[in-house]
Amino acid sequence: MACDTCGFIPREQDRAVAWLFSKGHLDKDELILAAERIRNGELPDPGKHLLNLARARTGEQLRNEATDRPFTTQTLIAIGAMDLFLTPLAGFAIWWGHRHERPRAAAQALRITLPIAAALGALWFCLVAFRLFSYSSA
Repeated sequence: MACDTCGFIPREQDRAVAWLFSKGHLDKDELILAAERIRNGELPDPGKHLLNLARARTGEQLRNEATDRPFTTQTLIAIGAMDLFLTPLAGFAIWWGHRHERPRAAAQALRITLPIAAALGALWFCLVAFRLFSYSSA
């Protein structure tokens, strides 16, 4: 959302800092003081603790490039095989378990699982419909 006072619309990386300068975090007097300091040329430089608090409050996830690595091709094949031969719930569980710490890997699991789940769901629906209509016409 745009700031009511200045109209600034924060980009994704600015959202945490923007929240720190919002009514959700500061009271009216603190906002006035912060606005004066920024007008005087002082740049906001919140500490790591405040940034982590703001990211948690705004739902922005901390991404660690060292741990946010994609799955290997072999792992993706294994996820697809589990989805196909066991249940797509396995792929959804992998996505759910990795969505915060390894969002790239979680997205890969979801991209494999969703089409398999849709295809198996459609197949199941057609089989059930076929069985229902075949008994009703006999």
